[in-house]
Amino acid sequence: MTHEDYIKLAMEEAQKAADRGGAPFGVVVINKEGDVVWRDHDRVNEHVDPTAHGEINAIRGLCKKLNTLKLREYTFYTTSEPCPTCLTACIKAQVPTIYYGAPTEETASLPIKALELVQRSKKYPISVVGGILEKECLAQREQLLK
Repeated sequence: MTHEDYIKLAMEEAQKAADRGGAPFGVVVINKEGDVVWRDHDRVNEHVDPTAHGEINAIRGLCKKLNTLKLREYTFYTTSEPCPTCLTACIKAQVPTIYYGAPTEETASLPIKALELVQRSKKYPISVVGGILEKECLAQREQLLK
């Protein structure tokens, strides 16, 4: 599968979130072989938890499933640039790479660019690459946030 294929799967998760009354953000996690090992999305309203973003849910679920605090062997694909909360959690979980579609929206609660935070991560370096199906992810987010 390609980066675009994984982002499309994350977009399916974003649609699920929107269908359930959540924010349209989705995530897919793959292992080194390229197998999808986790899919999730925003569940803030569902869990009545302001931190239940897709990436956080994936980290919680995978760490528990694998009985580890380290996700060094996994890559995250998200529909949007990770927010500071999600990016920090990925850094703490030692996720090596995150690929995303659309950039952070200017109206986000804390619109700090991922690259600003990545540059400060010294103990657990992380790579963040954006712009994969950016137009499609942005269009989906704009449509579902109406």
